[in-house]
Amino acid sequence: MFNKIIVGYDGSEGSRVAFARAIDMVQYKPDTKLLVAYVNEDVLSGDAAYSSEPVVANPMTTGMTSVDPDLNSPRQLAREYANQMTDLIQGQLDKSHIEGQIVAIDGQPAQSLADLAEEEQADAIFVGNSGKSGFQKFFVGSVSEKLVKHSPCTVMVVK
Repeated sequence: MFNKIIVGYDGSEGSRVAFARAIDMVQYKPDTKLLVAYVNEDVLSGDAAYSSEPVVANPMTTGMTSVDPDLNSPRQLAREYANQMTDLIQGQLDKSHIEGQIVAIDGQPAQSLADLAEEEQADAIFVGNSGKSGFQKFFVGSVSEKLVKHSPCTVMVVK
């Protein structure tokens, strides 16, 4: 079967179902390694500087004065997004008593997941069906469709 599975997770219903199927697989074969990957939204919005910074929830401290971060800054919003995604994913792993690695990937989801699979020598990538209409798919395509074409390993599109 599979020794290393990557799940593409974006919080959508499709990705939650794909994550659940991957968890089922790991529970069936406990020595399977699980990586859950989400896209680092900050890089997509154009602020690549955040991609190499650690996620922090504390205000910055300058000398003796505490400075609250700008709650509406792109970096702060990206940190909040990263914290929410990590909490959602870790919560599901904990609930299922499964160990897994959470990875933030940069760039376009399909290519980034394919690159991660190659780097990690994954056996399979689980992704949800996007549910985009034919009109939307015509203009932007679907992540799952692009991933099937470019992945170095098996792709499971879960519906």
